[in-house]
Amino acid sequence: MIDLGDRERALVAIATAVGFVGGLWAGLFLMPAEALNVPTTETDVGNGEVSERVAFYPLPRSFIVASIIVPAIAILYARGRARGEPDKTDDAFEWGDSGDLEEVS
Repeated sequence: MIDLGDRERALVAIATAVGFVGGLWAGLFLMPAEALNVPTTETDVGNGEVSERVAFYPLPRSFIVASIIVPAIAILYARGRARGEPDKTDDAFEWGDSGDLEEVS
């Protein structure tokens, strides 16, 4: 399995959020307008009178909510990962004490 560090996980989270939101909007614009041309009955209550009217919503409200919440969650996750402890890998070089060195003649 691939062992991802904190930086790579943050990048994957941001890229996934951008791809998700971009896919939502691209899919909406690729859909024919007739598919969203569905009238919705809306009831208004005002001044003691009830009136019904036909409303047309060409954009699902959930798209706007998802376009704000998904990137916000990804950014918070990425910031949390970026502020964590740096990964220590086997390749990392660490300085030791000078007392560990032996004199070679």
